[in-house]
Amino acid sequence: MNKLRKVFRDYAEDFFILVGLLLINLATFRWSVTAGLYVLGSSFLAIGIFIALHPPKHYPP
Repeated sequence: MNKLRKVFRDYAEDFFILVGLLLINLATFRWSVTAGLYVLGSSFLAIGIFIALHPPKHYPP
């Protein structure tokens, strides 16, 4: 149970950010394919910048 709590604590914000981006992209694609591609590209760019600025944490084994 403690391991599950630790995993949820460490990755909860990443999960919710990805779900939010997914929902925004789906809603934009329903509106217009061209606008959806722009938003999808912006989402990938934002995720890439975020990962570059905040690399994944490495825990000791």
